[in-house]
Amino acid sequence: MKFTSTKENLLTGINTVQKAISNKGAVPVLTGIYLRTDGNKLIFSATDLEIGITCSQPVQVIEEGHVVIPAHFFAEIVRRLPNTNLIFSYDEETVSVKIEYDQAETNIKCWRGEEFPGVASLEEGHMITVNPAVFKSMVKQTGFCANMNDPRPIFTGALLEADGNNLTMVGTDSHRLAVKTCKMDNLTNNNFKVIVPVKSLYEISRILKDDVEDVLTIRSNGRQVSFECNDIRLVSRLVEGTFPNYRQVIPEDYQLLLKAKKKQLQESIERASLFVPERDGSSVLRFNISDSNLNIVSKSEYGMVNENINIYTEGSELSILFNAKYLLDAFKTMDFDDLDVKMGGPLSPAIFRPLNDESYLYLLLPLRG
Repeated sequence: MKFTSTKENLLTGINTVQKAISNKGAVPVLTGIYLRTDGNKLIFSATDLEIGITCSQPVQVIEEGHVVIPAHFFAEIVRRLPNTNLIFSYDEETVSVKIEYDQAETNIKCWRGEEFPGVASLEEGHMITVNPAVFKSMVKQTGFCANMNDPRPIFTGALLEADGNNLTMVGTDSHRLAVKTCKMDNLTNNNFKVIVPVKSLYEISRILKDDVEDVLTIRSNGRQVSFECNDIRLVSRLVEGTFPNYRQVIPEDYQLLLKAKKKQLQESIERASLFVPERDGSSVLRFNISDSNLNIVSKSEYGMVNENINIYTEGSELSILFNAKYLLDAFKTMDFDDLDVKMGGPLSPAIFRPLNDESYLYLLLPLRG
């Protein structure tokens, strides 16, 4: 294998696939990046057997071939190379790559390309397409509710549900829940539900660009899911198990309705949170709601905050405790400013929605006093 490339194109390929590189030394070849020439393109691939990423960059191919280069050394040497024409050549006898630049060269010991397990390409099963920017927004507004460190695998993923022309994503850790729905471009085969590791969703969101002309294709065969856009493909294992029936926990009745400006409420909660250290995952704030007024109170040995916000209310008075962190986590992902909040009582879930928009919902369980 031999080709010439720019430093920029090599770094783009490395940065795209790097999060799929295994950091465990059990299978040494998985700590490398697989390179394969294809016409005038260089294919980059990496996998840790849970997630796999592949992409391509333009190069000038002199001789076809493939090789696996240790990711750490490859990335670090390329970052330190000058911005000049780079010549890569693979020596099959010594199983090493030589990189020539200006009047210098460097050599890296490698693995043979045949040793790499590859990144799957899903051809069968369900397929849908969606706008990448819309999909990234869905991940942002729901993924934070999952818990990647939860010993219960089901809560480390987000539900991806295709139903008719609607695509719904749901994240929960059993204390809070976020639901976001969007319209799909198309749907083939039957409706389906899969649970995708949130780690994989965040990774494809990082890679995707916000080009309105791009299309994200999602495929699933029931065991894996793939996300493809332009020359990038991410394949992930699915989480096994049954996702909680999220529709069942969303209450239909409420005791109190309030409307408020998200920004104003968020800033007040941020101030109140300063004096409440997080203990056991909870930073407790009290909301006292009555007569078009929201009173936010926090109190600790470090100090106190007592603020009043003018809001619109319908219904009876209510005093309720919330985990401030869980409120702020949600507010930071919301791309709207007018909040519609329904509460069923001091121990019932609170529902946060954008005003006059049913496509998003955030449910938060209150804390016990």
